[in-house]
Amino acid sequence: MAEIREDSLVRYKGTGTIGTVKVLKEEDDGERWALLDSTGLYYRLDTLEPIEKVPERKELEGMTLEQIQERFKAQQEMMDKAKMQDENLETGG
Repeated sequence: MAEIREDSLVRYKGTGTIGTVKVLKEEDDGERWALLDSTGLYYRLDTLEPIEKVPERKELEGMTLEQIQERFKAQQEMMDKAKMQDENLETGG
């Protein structure tokens, strides 16, 4: 398996998040971490796998720019509705 270094392209095994390693650090206990540019978060090296290139997005293949924008708008509206519902929740206490 290829070694993960700074500027390596990697995929997080848990969610499939892809990013480039910007910083590597090692904790006092020996645990090694990598900061990904795509999320701004640190991931343990054993949860990352090096990849050669970013995979193609098959679900967007063949769509026009207008179709992609419409899909994005619909998803944004759905998230906004869910957020409004969350703000109306009251907690017991």
